[in-house]
Amino acid sequence: MATRFEAAGYATVPFGTPCDVAVIHGCAITGKAEHSSLYAARQAKRTRADTLVILAGCPAETLGETLRGDTTVDLTIGQVGKFAIPELLHHLHPHRFPAPATSIDADSPPRFDTQRALIKVQDGCDFHCAYCIVPTARGLPQSRPLPEVLHEVKRVTSAGFREVILTGANLGRYEDGPLRLADLVRGVESLPAVERIRLSSLEITTAEEAVIELMSHSTKLCQFLHIPLQSGDDGILAAMGRRYNTDTFRRIVAMAVEKMPFLGLGTDIIVGFPGEDDRAFKNTVQLVRDLPFSNLHVFPYSRRAGTRADTLPGQVQESLKKERLHALVEIGETKRRLFAERFVGRPVSVLIERIDADGTGHGWTGEYLEATVTGASLSRRQIVTMKVEGIDSRKGSGVGVRGREFPEP
Repeated sequence: MATRFEAAGYATVPFGTPCDVAVIHGCAITGKAEHSSLYAARQAKRTRADTLVILAGCPAETLGETLRGDTTVDLTIGQVGKFAIPELLHHLHPHRFPAPATSIDADSPPRFDTQRALIKVQDGCDFHCAYCIVPTARGLPQSRPLPEVLHEVKRVTSAGFREVILTGANLGRYEDGPLRLADLVRGVESLPAVERIRLSSLEITTAEEAVIELMSHSTKLCQFLHIPLQSGDDGILAAMGRRYNTDTFRRIVAMAVEKMPFLGLGTDIIVGFPGEDDRAFKNTVQLVRDLPFSNLHVFPYSRRAGTRADTLPGQVQESLKKERLHALVEIGETKRRLFAERFVGRPVSVLIERIDADGTGHGWTGEYLEATVTGASLSRRQIVTMKVEGIDSRKGSGVGVRGREFPEP
């Protein structure tokens, strides 16, 4: 979106700076996220009253009609139109916003906030979990043709990116005719300029078994899986509308770890879902303790208008949600430290994201551990082998590893 604005003759400025147009590309996955999007819109309007404030993306889809008469948001633009905002602004206000000066070169890559290129290959979901608004905001599953994805990967690698992340609203539902996610990964893997491939979140009951088999033999696919659990209690999973039980989850994890003993394993957990009593929470705690998670993302259940869970009985008190959240976060931090300690003395692959003034590199291992690297002439986007010498506590990311480039140049 920023690239298209700049191609149309606009300059991008930091949020909070007086501007002509403020685009709030918001999130609606929870009620809190939706509220944060509206709060950002109000901030933009307060900065300069004549700023044209646009709410784009999922909140525009979910809030739409309810914003009529709202003096904060001047325009809502959903998923389909959000990449053509400069043209739309000229059409609506030709005297205030000029016609786009240039068009974007079809082969120019988008900008990213990291040194890894995100390639969106799929959108939409039809799983209709009780707590989730995504099917309403994003619609039915739809996938990009494999040749189109490969063309975009070639664009970003020609711009210098060495790692690509394949993303989607429900990535495991990728389909291009008879081709599935594992076929897509093989296609990306075949491109010589691609050095590392990472997958975003993958739902169980989609493509996980084929992906695990491929990952265990691949030299490019990072050995990290993020598989949402959401609850370790079968009754709560059923109430959530999830498509698996805890036995299935255990089986998939066991299969993955048997094939990849040093696999990084992340998950999402919702605490305080309606009906979650002490016994159900204890079941979740036990399952988390039993499984080799290295990344634990824990969220308190947030009531979301328009979802089935919003009207379920047994809503849990906010104070109890916080207690349960803190308990699981503490367990997660311990498990991450234990996971990091397993790599001491071992070589790991690290993508360099940034370089300090003294030449020290910072990045991420294939297993998704933050890493500090000492080496000669390190550069951003470079992928180096590092021998892990120890672990460090990191603000915001828990625990990371440190070491030096190996073998030393």
